[in-house]
Amino acid sequence: MIKTKKQIYIFLIILALVSMLLGGCSMSSNNYVGREDSYADRAPRKLGRGMTNIFSAPLEIVNQPVNLAAESNEPAEQAAGYLGGIFVGLAYGTGRMVSGMYDIVTSPFGGPSAPTMDPDLISSDFVEKVDNRDATYQDVSGFDE
Repeated sequence: MIKTKKQIYIFLIILALVSMLLGGCSMSSNNYVGREDSYADRAPRKLGRGMTNIFSAPLEIVNQPVNLAAESNEPAEQAAGYLGGIFVGLAYGTGRMVSGMYDIVTSPFGGPSAPTMDPDLISSDFVEKVDNRDATYQDVSGFDE
């Protein structure tokens, strides 16, 4: 694979450039250059969003089961959320990958700049779902609070 110091340096430089591109072009910020009126200013954001969606698509397979299981307090419903969430995650991951490829292909040609996925980048609302659940947990530890 990597055999010489020169190959290692080239690999590290490419890794650093890709990291900067993914980190800079995919930021969700109101003051980012991708929020400008000109499409030429929005194209780097669209390219970065597409690359981020392609690389983060497999994470949906893990993200969706956790999100679905967090919607309920009942163990049986949580288990169903984990099991069903795998299939939902596969569907979301496929959609995110297709959306990413579409964003990359259309970024230099002036296609629509609006995101094709909602949310446009992978996110988890696990904490909000857990906070919104009913406080019906049973204390099975035997310790008093």
